[in-house]
Amino acid sequence: MRQTIRMGRRFSLVLGTVLALGGCTSEGTTAPPSVELSPTVLEAMTDGLQDEYRAAAVYEGVLTQFGQVLPFRNILQAEQKHAASIAALFTVRGLVVPARINVGSTLSFASVTDACALGATAEVENIALYDRLLALELPLDVRRVFDANRLASLSNHLPAFERCGPIAVGVR
Repeated sequence: MRQTIRMGRRFSLVLGTVLALGGCTSEGTTAPPSVELSPTVLEAMTDGLQDEYRAAAVYEGVLTQFGQVLPFRNILQAEQKHAASIAALFTVRGLVVPARINVGSTLSFASVTDACALGATAEVENIALYDRLLALELPLDVRRVFDANRLASLSNHLPAFERCGPIAVGVR
């Protein structure tokens, strides 16, 4: 009897977690493919994705120039995960994931400190972008991804860049 109750509690915990996450799977978020997205939501998803792509490209450039320096190595991995989480929103709906737009010329930095200053500025701009996007009427799964990406930029990426370079104007 006790084992049955424990298993029931475990099942309830797992089910509650899945429902709280909006039906997330290891493959990404799920949403009914039949739900059409407005052009505004599609544009918001594309804007978020392209911003994550741009950040990853800049951070890749820093790593190419200076080697596997922190915090760029870790934040690059996070940016790639952020892009993948937005790409999953397209994929689950059977939509084509927008290609990475060419970010133009490769940036060069005089020092890692200079790169950190740009990273801090980029994260402030990323937070502002998500603030703007989160003001829109969004499907729950899109809102959750945007919220998570914004929180990571605010709580993790920006402070890491502020610690390694001149402090940019922060967002709190």
